[in-house]
Amino acid sequence: MILYEYLKNPKTIDQLVTIAYENKLYWNREQIELFVRLDPTIMQNEAGLWTVKKDERQQIILAAIEQALQGRPLTKIDPDVFAQLPADMIVPQREIIDVAISSGKYESPRENLLRVKR
Repeated sequence: MILYEYLKNPKTIDQLVTIAYENKLYWNREQIELFVRLDPTIMQNEAGLWTVKKDERQQIILAAIEQALQGRPLTKIDPDVFAQLPADMIVPQREIIDVAISSGKYESPRENLLRVKR
């Protein structure tokens, strides 16, 4: 979801509503607020701004990739990696690929595949 990219830096609900509209996601203020409150990977900081728990989210994704591989050299993102993620965690396929590649351990030879980097 596009909001995760913007939540890497803390934002207010009103800023998120504006960002959503700019990205053709027509959620109102209440829907955005419900989304950030229910998503366990999003937290509210001491200043009252919303942000993604960066390290924790990446660690969860990397753990899911490792579980999906289970010693194999190659795995599919859908359904293998998605099945390993917590049910309440929404992660786009592109984010999984980005996290995997940025770890330096994996590469993505095709859109839905991950493999251990050689």
